[in-house]
Amino acid sequence: MGNRSNQPVDLVGIEETRSFHAFHTFLRQAKVYAESDLYPDLYRAYERAVGGERRPSSVAGANAILDDLPEYQLYAWLFRNSQQLKYNNPDWGVVAAARRETERLAPKLEAIAAEGIRRGELRLDPALRIPDYFSLVDFHQHPGGVWQHPLDGLAYDLARRTTIAAHSDPNDIYRLIFSYLPPDAATGRVLDWGIGHGDGALTWLESHPESEVHGVDLSAPCLKYAYAKARAHGVKVLLSQQDLEHLDYPDDHFDVVFFCFMLHEIPPAATEPLLREAHRVLKRGGVFLGMELGATADPFQTAVQDANCFLNNEPFMAACAHADYAAIFKRIGYRHVHVGTFGKLQESKPGATTTDGVPRGRHDIFVIRK
Repeated sequence: MGNRSNQPVDLVGIEETRSFHAFHTFLRQAKVYAESDLYPDLYRAYERAVGGERRPSSVAGANAILDDLPEYQLYAWLFRNSQQLKYNNPDWGVVAAARRETERLAPKLEAIAAEGIRRGELRLDPALRIPDYFSLVDFHQHPGGVWQHPLDGLAYDLARRTTIAAHSDPNDIYRLIFSYLPPDAATGRVLDWGIGHGDGALTWLESHPESEVHGVDLSAPCLKYAYAKARAHGVKVLLSQQDLEHLDYPDDHFDVVFFCFMLHEIPPAATEPLLREAHRVLKRGGVFLGMELGATADPFQTAVQDANCFLNNEPFMAACAHADYAAIFKRIGYRHVHVGTFGKLQESKPGATTTDGVPRGRHDIFVIRK
């Protein structure tokens, strides 16, 4: 098949010890406890504090109550510090675990990347100016961001995979997203819009092996890692380092552009220009497909979610959750716009939707047609 890449290479990765797994299992369970026990306790404490008073109708009103609750202080502390430990613990944090292997893995990654450049399958731009919104933010509490150290792509992938239980497949999120692809959509040429660690492209090729898959990102370390991962799986993905606001692809080039959790890392001022550029490179009738965090109308849930964005070093996420993306896509010129609740994700996560009256967050699915 045309997307197969000959001479697969070994997967670039660390030795994940029992201590490493135990540490991240503990942190994962701490987060489960925060959401399944602490969060409902917090809501009940909030309800008691409201009492017979008129319920807050704004986020500011909800914050005025939340800030004085010990339950909220504990929830916020655990939310912030469990993630900080995940990345920054000097023994088993994902950054430390990856960087201990720099001497062994960085040359290996560079050699694979050099081969990708020689083949024309990997394009890097050392002169690319990284936008401030990307270079100055330690997203997810990853120290220094995901674009400087040669193993940042590996650390990013470790963080993603240790967020869920070891027996679960972290790529199921992509399969759920792709299940929303209209059945009549063409799939000949596809763009992973912000490819990161690369598993979105690999998952796409599971069900669409005929596709010519491209991936674009700002981060050279992520692109090198994603390329090595594709080679390890014996598939061909064409990767390039570009600013998504100024892509060098021609007009009407892709049948599908897909993303997963990308929009929350873009400031409002850059969002529409980036989406316009995605529209430019998409063919007439092509599909822009992805998922992102959404917001509810409940002031309590919104206040907690907005605070969590900043507790996790996600300065643009709150604005993203409240953005009217349907209006933005219509203004850009898309013919069919669907931005709605990501129901299949909710159904796949026990406890994500409850009947206990506790307001929960939501995720949205985007199925946009040019």
